[in-house]
Amino acid sequence: MPIIEETPVVIIGAGAAGLTLATFLHTAGVPFVVLERRDRAYIEGRQRAGVVDARGVRMFERWGLADRLLAGPVAQTIDYRINGIGRVFEIAGDDGSEGRFCTQQMLVTNLLRELIDVRGGDVRFDVTDVTITNEDGQRPQVQYARDGQTRTIACDHIVGCDADRGVSRASIPSGILTTFSHEFGYAWLAVLVEAPVVAHPIMGASDRGFVAQLPRGPQRSRYYLQCALSDGPQDWPDERIWDEIRVRLRDDSIANAAVLDREVVPLRSVVHAPMQFRNLYLAGDAAHLVPPTGAKGMNMALYDVDMLAQGLVTAVRDQDGSALADYSATVLPRVWRYQEFSAWMTDTMHNGGDPVQHGMFRQMAARARLDALFSSPVAARLHSDFQRGMA
Repeated sequence: MPIIEETPVVIIGAGAAGLTLATFLHTAGVPFVVLERRDRAYIEGRQRAGVVDARGVRMFERWGLADRLLAGPVAQTIDYRINGIGRVFEIAGDDGSEGRFCTQQMLVTNLLRELIDVRGGDVRFDVTDVTITNEDGQRPQVQYARDGQTRTIACDHIVGCDADRGVSRASIPSGILTTFSHEFGYAWLAVLVEAPVVAHPIMGASDRGFVAQLPRGPQRSRYYLQCALSDGPQDWPDERIWDEIRVRLRDDSIANAAVLDREVVPLRSVVHAPMQFRNLYLAGDAAHLVPPTGAKGMNMALYDVDMLAQGLVTAVRDQDGSALADYSATVLPRVWRYQEFSAWMTDTMHNGGDPVQHGMFRQMAARARLDALFSSPVAARLHSDFQRGMA
């Protein structure tokens, strides 16, 4: 016999977006249930790109959570290079809070600890067969299976934070959403290695293609190497990976280290609009994707759930649903601004490197843009502001 219960809000997905939303709701005293198909150990160990930008830091401060959820001060710098030569940008703000950020994995770990271990929040792992009922004029329901039992939750609002291929967006009938997408024609080999970032995170344009090194914890980092769309992980043995890193960065001092995993990731941008249907609201990757070049994916998701949390609090606590009704219209302008920035960064860094795809004219034009970025204080400040989430 199915188990039936009630709660105002059901959140599907326990990644950075879903856990942040749940923690905000708990802070405001709004009951919720989080459903996650993976176990907690998997969520804590999952490697994901991204750092919290300055707007996100201010958001956590506004909710009174920055000190508990964000790592200590870390210099927000990035080393942009063209064929191994470049400039280190300082993208931290003048006040102390803007200099604090943490990786997505660290944020998720801190959220799990705060929400579950400290607050006793209702997060249910290892669920299967999630089904959403969101009919006009009826109270929404979410049905799922766990521990051999079928359970149904009646609720007022459902938030889909279950990524690009989750059940939330798939539950919306055909013809409701418009999908805007762009394939960049680039792919990255993403390689997790047992080697830390020694000085600054690196993003480089090379004649051989894009290269980057970004931190993934105190002793690990992830390298990204532009590769052919047709490549698979098997085409990149360890020795080829390290040889290519040294060539693209023009640094023979880089030593081989253990390669923990590798995957090929085609770069694309996607926006699904509107980001809501009846009593279902989409957030994060369930609603939009960006290439990781601009480091905006997680920050777009955090903005989504910040707006959702405020709307849900007024809807549940004050019986005022106006902010929720305007959710999609409120967040989409920022989504498109982040999309434009990410597309600009992606094309500039790749066109400025290997000219095979778009030719030497585009290569030299992109390098001129990068030269202006390196040499113009005005251009550098604008870029820094956007990276910090202020532009």
